[in-house]
Amino acid sequence: MMSNSTHTLSVEMDSVHKHYGQYHALRGVDLKVAKGEICVAIGPSGSGKSTLLRCVNQLESISGGRVKINGELQGYRERDGSFYPLSPGQVSRQRRRTGMVFQRFNLFPHMTALQNVIEGPVHVNGERKAEARQRGLALLDRVGLAGLGDRYPAQLSGGQQQRVAIARALAMEPEVMLFDEPTSALDPELVGEVLEVIKSLVSAGMTMMLVTHEIGFAREVADHVIFMDEGVIVEEGRPSELLGNAREQRTQAFLSKVL
Repeated sequence: MMSNSTHTLSVEMDSVHKHYGQYHALRGVDLKVAKGEICVAIGPSGSGKSTLLRCVNQLESISGGRVKINGELQGYRERDGSFYPLSPGQVSRQRRRTGMVFQRFNLFPHMTALQNVIEGPVHVNGERKAEARQRGLALLDRVGLAGLGDRYPAQLSGGQQQRVAIARALAMEPEVMLFDEPTSALDPELVGEVLEVIKSLVSAGMTMMLVTHEIGFAREVADHVIFMDEGVIVEEGRPSELLGNAREQRTQAFLSKVL
């Protein structure tokens, strides 16, 4: 795991809580992800992994604690020890720092692959269309979809659609990429092509947080694995430590079912 001194931290979560009514989804989560680090979250369904990512991305507002990205408090400003919520516009601007890839691809069905990729840069960032188009074609090439920019989502396989979704997230030039079980909606034979694209981002040194059930993939790419259960991080460490020699009984019980 990389150094966690403050100047190298990319994502910092300090005692983060999330309530949905009576349901306590995150129970005081503390997490530090260094710049360039790949942090993979594993654990049973309903353990809080996806909620964790959604709180980093501000798709969910936290109920307590703090989230910082590259040192900047997310969702609030702090003054004299008090916290004041940011406006929706300010939150939207902060959210551009994170790229989110979902289980379901969430592509616009009426737009081509290329149009999906350049929609954000043009309409949110104000990029000139010609420049966005050139960059969008390069991104589609990067995710292995050269020549498919004019196809609509319905004309693409699930794996291809997910790769368009990755290109779309990259088009906003995020500081952190978040992947919420990016292969769970795919047919088994299509999983590998998406994981290969994620691996290429790993080699490019991008900071990533990834929720996955692909334990072998976690072992291969992660710098830092966290095991979550019932809204808490039960255990964390290097993949060789946590996946090979877990200390906590809950972690051992989970891994015995999935390995």
